Amino acid sequence: MAIAESFKLEDGFAVYAGVLARRDGLVEKAAYELATLGGTDGTEKALRIARALNRPDVHMVMLGGCIVSYYNWIDGETIWRELGLPTACYLFEKPEGDVRAALEKLFPDWRERWENISRLGPSVEFAYPDGPKVYVRSWGLDPRDAYRAALLSRRYGKIPEPLRIAKTIAEAARVFLEKYRGKTTPVIL
Repeated sequence: MAIAESFKLEDGFAVYAGVLARRDGLVEKAAYELATLGGTDGTEKALRIARALNRPDVHMVMLGGCIVSYYNWIDGETIWRELGLPTACYLFEKPEGDVRAALEKLFPDWRERWENISRLGPSVEFAYPDGPKVYVRSWGLDPRDAYRAALLSRRYGKIPEPLRIAKTIAEAARVFLEKYRGKTTPVIL
């Protein structure tokens, strides 16, 4: 199972998309949620998707980032504990910037946010055999095993196929919603 997001700051929300995908990339099911940009509902929304997609043969949850949606976050440990599924968070560019300083500048409740975000822990860097780097946080499985899962499910480029598909459909849903912002949608029977 993989969950990824897409957003534009002016929207005020992020589209989270989840896919139930086999290792070979075949997608069997998808689910969506909207999370607040700069909010605190990222974990709850990701958990809703995971619950909607979960079934007995699911082996892990892949997250396309943990600090998401303009400093919202997805707590992989909460997902692991709630569902009993090993959970891994992947980044495909080296984390940059001072998150704490940004939180202090942007949010009156920055201390609480920083406490939650810092609990995510540091990421572990790995390099694919062909060179690209991946940064992993994991809960319920060793980071090396989370890296292997990414390596085994990667087809094109550096992003594991389930995450690539989840990101693609999250972006498509966001673009679709953007077309109707401020408009009355037609009713089609």
